[in-house]
Amino acid sequence: MTMRYVPEGAVSLSSDAPGWTVKTTDDNSPAESRGPICWKCKGECNLRVLKKNAPSNQRTCPVCKGSGFLPMKSKYVQSISTDVDKPGVITSRRRRPRGWNEFGHVPAAVQASLDIDTDDSDEKTTTEQALSILRQANGHDDDYNSKRHDVSATIAKESCPPWLPINSGEQLCNLVGRWRILQRVGSHRWTTDDLVTAYVAASTFISSNNTGEGDSSNIRYLDLGTGNASVLQMTTWYLLSSELRNHPYHIEAYGVEARTEAVGFARRSLSFNLGTIETNGKKYTGSSESITHNVAIVNGDFRDLIHSKDLSDPMQQVASERYDLITGTPPYFRIDFSGSDEKITEAVINQGGMPTSMQSAPARCEFRGGIEAYCQAAAAMLQPEGVFVVCENWLNDKRAYDGAKIAGLDIVSVWPVMGRVGKPEPLFAVYVMRKQSESYQDITDVQNKDKIVRDPLIVRGEDGKWTEQYAEVMKAMSIPVV
Repeated sequence: MTMRYVPEGAVSLSSDAPGWTVKTTDDNSPAESRGPICWKCKGECNLRVLKKNAPSNQRTCPVCKGSGFLPMKSKYVQSISTDVDKPGVITSRRRRPRGWNEFGHVPAAVQASLDIDTDDSDEKTTTEQALSILRQANGHDDDYNSKRHDVSATIAKESCPPWLPINSGEQLCNLVGRWRILQRVGSHRWTTDDLVTAYVAASTFISSNNTGEGDSSNIRYLDLGTGNASVLQMTTWYLLSSELRNHPYHIEAYGVEARTEAVGFARRSLSFNLGTIETNGKKYTGSSESITHNVAIVNGDFRDLIHSKDLSDPMQQVASERYDLITGTPPYFRIDFSGSDEKITEAVINQGGMPTSMQSAPARCEFRGGIEAYCQAAAAMLQPEGVFVVCENWLNDKRAYDGAKIAGLDIVSVWPVMGRVGKPEPLFAVYVMRKQSESYQDITDVQNKDKIVRDPLIVRGEDGKWTEQYAEVMKAMSIPVV
C-alpha cells in the first residue's frame, strides 16, 4: 500500500525516519549501512533507455551505480561511528565588530564561566572543567581581534553537564545572543528559515501584546515538529530578552518532536540556555530575574495532539493547553511510503533528492505531514486571539493558502524571503495566521492576497554580503553583522 505520509500512532515513533534506510547484515562494519533509496531510479537499479537504436532498453543508474540506494553522508557516518573516540567541540564565539557585544538573556553557564580560570588544573571539578572549556571558546568581551578556535570537550564523561558535546561529531554552536545549540556534524542544522521564522513570530507577538491585544502575564507557546529546537529556543530567547509591558511574566513553552535523537539534542541545548549552574558555593540562574519560564521538549508526533487519544502524560499535558503563540517549520518535499499502518517498509522521494543523513531527511521531507498538518494542529491548539507563524517553500505557496483555509485560519501577513538580489522568485515565505474571524475574506482572491504579501526580504546582495534588510533581522536576534 502506498501512503502519502507515515501513519500516526506507534509506527510514527518506531524510527526517527521510518522507511529511510535498510541496514546491511555485515556485523563487522556497524557504521556502514544503506542510505536512502536512490531518487533517480527509485530503487530499480536501472533506467529505461528511450533511444530507438540503443543496444539495450536499460542502462545502469548513474547516481547509485546500480545498487538501488545511496550511501550515507560520509560526515554523518563518521559522526555516529562507535569506532571513533574523539570528543565533540564548543565552537568559537562569533567574530564581532569592534565595540559590539551580544545583548539579551545570558545563560547561567556563560555567567558561571566568567568566574572560572582557563588553566588545566587537575583540582577542578568536572563542571568547572566544562566551564573552563566554554570560556576558552567564548574569549573575552573586549577581545575583538584574536583568532579563536573551536575547543575540544576533552574531559571525563562522568558527571559532566549534559550540554557539553562529549561525543564524536557533536558541536555546541552559536545560536542567538549568548545562547548555543547542540548539533551533529553532517546532520540537520539550523538555517535561515529557522531564524526568520523565529524573528517574525517573536516580533509579531511582542508587537501585538505591546499594543494591548493580549494578556502578556502568562505566555503559552508551542513549537510543532521542533527538531533540534532552534526555532523554539530563538523565539524563547527573544521573549526573554524583550521588555514586554515592563512587568514580570511567565513563559510556558513546549516543543513537540518525534525524532528521539533530536529530542535528546534539544533537551541538552535547553540545559545550557535555561538551566542553572552551581559551582564554588554559588548558584547561577541566568539573567531573567523578572521573567519565569518552563520550557520543555516532548517526544511525540504533533499530529496526535488533535485527537488526544492514548497520549503519553507529557503529550496529554501539551494537548490540554491552548496557546498564545505557535510556530512551525514544516518539511518541504514529498515522499511516497510503502507498508501498512503497523510498519513502513520503504520511503521514496518524488520531489528532489532524499538527504543522505538520517536526521536531515524528516527535517526536509514530509515524513509526518506537510503544511496542511501543521495548520490543522495549530488551529486546534490556538487561543482565540493566538498567532500561528509557519514557513513554507515558495513552490508550495498555494498549499499554504489552501491549508490555512481548510483549517479555519486567516493568513494576515506573508514574508517572502529571497536568497539573493536578482533571483526570479523567493526561496520560501513565512506566513502569519490567526483563527478565522467573522470578517473573513477569501485570501486566495488576488486582490486580497496582494494586501497581505510584504515586499521580499532579501538575504544577500549582488556582492554576496548581507543586505540591510537581513542585517536588521540579525541585529534584532543579537547576531553580529560582519
